[in-house]
Amino acid sequence: MKGSLLFAFFLMGFSFSVTQTLMARELLVSFAGNELSIGLVLGSWLVLEAIGSGILGRLAERLGAKAPSYASLQVILSLLLPLSLYAAFTLRRFVGVAPGEGVSLLPMLWSSFLILSPLGLVDGTMFTFGCKAYSEEAGHVYVIEAIGGIIGGLVFTYLFIPFFNSIQIILILAFLNLASAASINMVNAKKARAAATLLLLIATLFLLLSPKANEIHNWMVRKRWPGYNLVHHQNSIYGNVAVIRQEEQYTFFASGVPILTAPVPDVVLVEEMVHLPLLFHPDPKKVLVVSGGVGGLLREILKYPIERVDYAELDPLLIEVVKKFPTHLTEEELADERVNIEYVDGRLLVRIRGQAGEKYDLVIVNLPYPSTLQLNRFYTVDFFRIARAILDEDGILVLSSPGTLTYMSPGMRKLNVTIHETLRKVFPYVRPIPGDLNIWLASPSDEISKATLETILRRWKGRGIPTSLISDFHIRYKFAKRWIDWFWGSLEGERVRANSDLHPSGLLYGLFYWNELFSPRFSGFFAAISELNLFFLGAPLVFLSILLAIVGFKTKRFISRKAPLTIAIITTGFGGMAFDLIVILGFQSLYGYVYHWIGLLISAFMAGLSLGGLVMTRLLGSIKKETHLLAKIEVSILLYWVLFPIALSLLYSNSAQPFVFYSVKAILLILNALAGFLVGLEFPLANKIYLMEEVSPTKTAGVIYASDLVGAFLGALLVSTVLLPSLGIFETCFLIVVLKLCSFSSLLGLIK
Repeated sequence: MKGSLLFAFFLMGFSFSVTQTLMARELLVSFAGNELSIGLVLGSWLVLEAIGSGILGRLAERLGAKAPSYASLQVILSLLLPLSLYAAFTLRRFVGVAPGEGVSLLPMLWSSFLILSPLGLVDGTMFTFGCKAYSEEAGHVYVIEAIGGIIGGLVFTYLFIPFFNSIQIILILAFLNLASAASINMVNAKKARAAATLLLLIATLFLLLSPKANEIHNWMVRKRWPGYNLVHHQNSIYGNVAVIRQEEQYTFFASGVPILTAPVPDVVLVEEMVHLPLLFHPDPKKVLVVSGGVGGLLREILKYPIERVDYAELDPLLIEVVKKFPTHLTEEELADERVNIEYVDGRLLVRIRGQAGEKYDLVIVNLPYPSTLQLNRFYTVDFFRIARAILDEDGILVLSSPGTLTYMSPGMRKLNVTIHETLRKVFPYVRPIPGDLNIWLASPSDEISKATLETILRRWKGRGIPTSLISDFHIRYKFAKRWIDWFWGSLEGERVRANSDLHPSGLLYGLFYWNELFSPRFSGFFAAISELNLFFLGAPLVFLSILLAIVGFKTKRFISRKAPLTIAIITTGFGGMAFDLIVILGFQSLYGYVYHWIGLLISAFMAGLSLGGLVMTRLLGSIKKETHLLAKIEVSILLYWVLFPIALSLLYSNSAQPFVFYSVKAILLILNALAGFLVGLEFPLANKIYLMEEVSPTKTAGVIYASDLVGAFLGALLVSTVLLPSLGIFETCFLIVVLKLCSFSSLLGLIK
């Protein structure tokens, strides 16, 4: 019996680790690739877990929950899994937006919360019921669940994603939970309940092994694209690729975002992005394209006597699918011998080419504005520095930003100004080409500044390039002095921060503009957080720390043990989640393929968490001064938060060295594991101290677990959407240090 319960608790961590990651990926596609949804999904799940653990989990005490009750929750979970997946696939219809259309912040928040409610509530309830069923030993349940989470992250990344579709993964989880429930019920439950569980188990296995699983998955996928002729849908380790056909026109989507159309592309975009910048170079021979090349951009470049075009595309699946649905445009581009496709992150390719000493006449970054962490890393001072290193003497870096020739909104102004200010920190010459899409040119040469309209027109006529849009009239219109004057006048007086990897202000202004488009009611929120600073947020926390320290020294006891313990657990949960997100951001900034490594990064944190919990659980019986040890752990966490940004700064400052660059992965895994270890030490110890004043061990486990989850929820929501964009990594770390000082100060009344 004990073995069955241990496996059930392991399976709980495994199931919810896989389910969280799977739902985050599917909702990311439904939310048109907006990375902000990951924080909202994770935050929603955590607060729902807290409700399930802290409120619904109290039923375990009233019902005297034993093993059969826990098995019933496993059966409920198995039934909810496919229903929740269906809701994730059909979310866009529920919210009322078309495929490829952006979803505003408020619908993202409430829809993800509703969809995840059943699973999150069951997750939290299962933990408390498990503590009651397993002799009420919360520490053991916590550790075993964490170990299951580790294995779940690894299995999902390296087994489930490459070989199974979403419905198959859900059915595997349902089968495992039903098998666990059946083993428990056959020993402890009535025969009718055991027989019903076995029937569900057999039905799930039959469905999993039959062709029906694929049919159900395809049916769900079509529900995501209502009214469209979906001809292809496939997942890779980097995301999802879908193809829609309308007569002879194909539209390719990456994680729900339309990225190219063929055989008729967006003529204005591709022709302006290529021909206008090339007018500023006397004799272009070598070009590097960072993403978005196939589908028109490459064709326009190849109209010139270019010797070579290097093209970086991270996901090989995208090019494979483009070849699977050929058009005369894409076949012509990919068949040209001058095109060299590199299946690698564009920023990494720029770094590799720079280390090899290669030079380019033109580097085109054909990516959307920085509304996500993945995109922001191509608009930072750090990227511009490595891009400058590969530019030839007259080389030009080309990128774009949202534009207009009528009214420039506050978010659009801040976004354009931060791009300009960031470029100016690296390049001596920067020139915009205003329009509905602003094109930015940056170069170490003054060629882009001194070129007159007459020079540009003469160069265009001399080259004789056939185009659909670009003409003498179009060039005169684009470079008219009134537009240039209007553009600079619109940006005048705007105060912004330069964008960098460790202070991603471009992401903040990108989100500001994004919400102006899709959620105007939240644009004021992003306008407000763009003005936040460390003093405004840190000063109240410093005052609170001093106040709590005075109360702790002046009183024999801080009200009771419950209040300071709850504060400590909440702040530790907040700090642990913040650390995890910061490590992910650091990895993303350097490598750009965090979705491939996110399972390992999370598993490293969970491994440290489970090890810390296991060590403390085994030491509990021999500890005499629990509150003193808790205070020492708080100090250790404080010191770790102080030292971490210093270590990260050293890694970044030396990342140009190949050895450091490639070893950062292992270092980040180790740092994440160590952070998890410190967090894991605190939970069992706090549970024991709290139990000294609480009669019910089950209620204690629920309250401590819920407090941890509430802190983690606040960390997921605030750090990803407010603190990191507005303060950056270093100031966010400092703010969390001050926050932990508050919890340490509240403990002073317990350790005297």
